[in-house]
Amino acid sequence: MIYHIETEDLWRQALLDGEYLPENFESDGFNHCAALDQVTDVADKHYHGSNDLLLLCISQKLLNAETLWELSDGLYYPHIYGSLNLSAVVAALPLRCDSDGTLRLPANLPEDTDDVSEADP
Repeated sequence: MIYHIETEDLWRQALLDGEYLPENFESDGFNHCAALDQVTDVADKHYHGSNDLLLLCISQKLLNAETLWELSDGLYYPHIYGSLNLSAVVAALPLRCDSDGTLRLPANLPEDTDDVSEADP
């Protein structure tokens, strides 16, 4: 399982469009993702204090696009080279922050990528 952070509005639009490409896809050429143990650091670095976020839980088994784990800032991160097929998103969970603005992982993260559920926020 890999993870991507997106706003609720942009994810709703992706559901209407039938595919997902982040706003920075054209300039970067890939979807930025993270391993579970990287999510809170990434969230706090780029989204500290935001409360309109979702954590997209993505099954690597269900991805149509190529995913490469590439070195960035001394760590390897998963990058999806193409649009994210919605069927690979097994959950879209609210990513909320504590009173100090620190984002915290949702308590109900999916454990089994074979247990596919609706990805509506």
